Amino acid sequence: MSKAPYTKPSLSLRDQALRLRSRGLDAPAEKIELTLRRMSYYRLAGYLWWFYGEEWEVLEPGATLDEVLRLYDFDAQLRSQIMRLSHSIEAWLRAAMTNHLGQAHGPMGYLDETLYSSAPAFRRDRRKLEECMTGGAPEQFIEEFRNKYQDPLPPIWMAAEIMSLGLLSKWYDNLREDSLRKGIARECGLPPEVLSRFLRVFTVLRNRSAHHARVWNRRTSLRVATIRRLPGLLEPSLAGADTKRINYPLSLAVFIVRTVDPSASVIRDLHRLLLGADESWLTEMDIPEGMAEDPLWFPDRAV
Repeated sequence: MSKAPYTKPSLSLRDQALRLRSRGLDAPAEKIELTLRRMSYYRLAGYLWWFYGEEWEVLEPGATLDEVLRLYDFDAQLRSQIMRLSHSIEAWLRAAMTNHLGQAHGPMGYLDETLYSSAPAFRRDRRKLEECMTGGAPEQFIEEFRNKYQDPLPPIWMAAEIMSLGLLSKWYDNLREDSLRKGIARECGLPPEVLSRFLRVFTVLRNRSAHHARVWNRRTSLRVATIRRLPGLLEPSLAGADTKRINYPLSLAVFIVRTVDPSASVIRDLHRLLLGADESWLTEMDIPEGMAEDPLWFPDRAV
C-alpha cells in the first residue's frame, strides 16, 4: 500500500480553537486560544482523546476544556512526584553501587572488564562514563581529580555520582558477580532480576517525567519482571497487575523508597494525589481498589 504525502495545512490559533469547538469541546474560542498559547494543539490532544466518544476525534457531549485541563494538571503533578521518587532511588543506587563495588573490588575495581557479563556492553557504558567526564561544566570534584591524578577515570564513589540513572541501571544489570547483584538488591527488598528490569522501566518513566511528557496512562513495551513471591506489602497492589501499565513500576518505586528512604514525604504526597483523582483515571492506570488503605502507602504504620 503506497503512502500519501502529508498535505494538512498549518492552522492559526483561532482556527485551531474553532476546530476543537467543532469537535465538541465546550469552551469559548478565546479561552481555547489562550490554552493553545501555552501548550501545542498536539500536546493538548494527548489528553483530549480520553474524552472522545464512539467516533474518533469527536468529543463526548458536555466535554469541557476545564475537565481536560484538570486531567492535564493531574498528569503534571504525577510527573513531579515521579521525579521525587527518582531522587530517592537514584541517591540510594549510587550509594549502594559505591559501597558494594568499592568494598568488594577497591576504588578502581569497577573498571575491571571481567566483573561484567557482557564485555561489549561494559565498553559501551565505559565510553558513556568518559563522556560524562568530558562534558561541559563537570562537577568540581571531577576537575580536582583530573588536575591531581593521572588515572583516566575516577574511583567508584566519584563515578557513581556523575552517572545518570540509566547508566547506573545498565552498570548494575551487567554485573556478573551474583553476590554483588544480590547484595545491592537486598537493600531495597527485591530480587536482582526484578530490580534490574524495574530500573530499566523506571528510567524511561523518569525521563518522560523530566521532559514533561504524558505519563499517567501511557503503556510501555518494556515490562518489569513479575515477582514470583510478592512481599506482603506489594500483594494488594501487584497481585494480578498489568506489568505494562504505570501502577506496576509506580508501586515498586514506592516500595523501594519506603525501604531505603522511609522518611521521604513523597509517598504521602503521591498517595494524596491519587486519592484525589477520578476513579476512571485510576482504573486506566491499573491502580487497584482499596488503594486508600493499602499498607504500602503508610511507611509510618507498623506492618
